[in-house]
Amino acid sequence: MFLHALPSIIKKLFPKFYWEIPPLDHSDRRIYFTFDDGPTPEITKFVLDELKKADATATFFCIGKNIQENPNLITEIVNAQCTIGNHTMNHLNAWKVSPKEYLENIESCEKLIEAYGAQSVGFRPPYGRFTRIFYKNFISHKIFMWTILTGDYNKNLNPESILKKCIPKLKPGQIIIFHDSLKAFPILKIILPQLLLECKRLNLKPSAL
Repeated sequence: MFLHALPSIIKKLFPKFYWEIPPLDHSDRRIYFTFDDGPTPEITKFVLDELKKADATATFFCIGKNIQENPNLITEIVNAQCTIGNHTMNHLNAWKVSPKEYLENIESCEKLIEAYGAQSVGFRPPYGRFTRIFYKNFISHKIFMWTILTGDYNKNLNPESILKKCIPKLKPGQIIIFHDSLKAFPILKIILPQLLLECKRLNLKPSAL
């Protein structure tokens, strides 16, 4: 069973993380679209095109090595009024490397983002994994998790089931994860336009963090 939304107890256990962005008031209809694992040629451009059609923005949590390979995409993301986030230099799994290596990988990505003239809005741990040491001591960045995980990367899911599960969860303040990666694209190219349309129907404003 794939969990598109985490149990609320998880959010209570780790309150330092941003699981959602509470609306400022009843008129605040922002919902936060985020894209992990890019930037990737063609796919990131597809996302930017779809966002532009919908008059929407988003945040891209980028892998450092992908930034190095596609620096022009960082410029395109920023020019589209979207924001950049840190997703480590090499998409490291915090459970499989030392805290020192993990933190150094984060800082390397941070410096790279700055070198290309952008500013990171915060960090998202790859796979959503972190350690107790990381949670207690990592205070230099905002940590953005999620409310809705589309699962666009999961080959065992199909677009119809993803839309059926995710659409009822679309509400102001929610943070939704997509992936602008080759692995996710077969599903992403179907669900992203549909979810943007659904947000319009619900008078929600897809926005950057």
